[in-house]
Amino acid sequence: MVTPIRAILKSAARAWGLEPAAHLAGARAVWLAIVGPDLAAHSAPVGVRGKRLLVGVTHPAAGQEIRLRSGVIIQALARELGEGAIVEVHPVARRTLDRPRIRRSS
Repeated sequence: MVTPIRAILKSAARAWGLEPAAHLAGARAVWLAIVGPDLAAHSAPVGVRGKRLLVGVTHPAAGQEIRLRSGVIIQALARELGEGAIVEVHPVARRTLDRPRIRRSS
């Protein structure tokens, strides 16, 4: 029987206590696809505490939208990260959002 690499990595992350970081990285990777470009411009996953995803928002309206869409966001994250990985989404105010830096070739 062959064990999928994803299952091995999940097990290793759990054993080493890296599961929250793995969930955060997974949420960041799919955030744009889940919430769309307009909301993603004003929000981004910034942390995981237990099974709660903390989402930084730069505008109060973005925080309200995250709250309104929380059920859909949690379902989409369950498909990506596994059922029960994230059970709550909590917006937190931020002045700026950390964005991955894109290297441009010269």
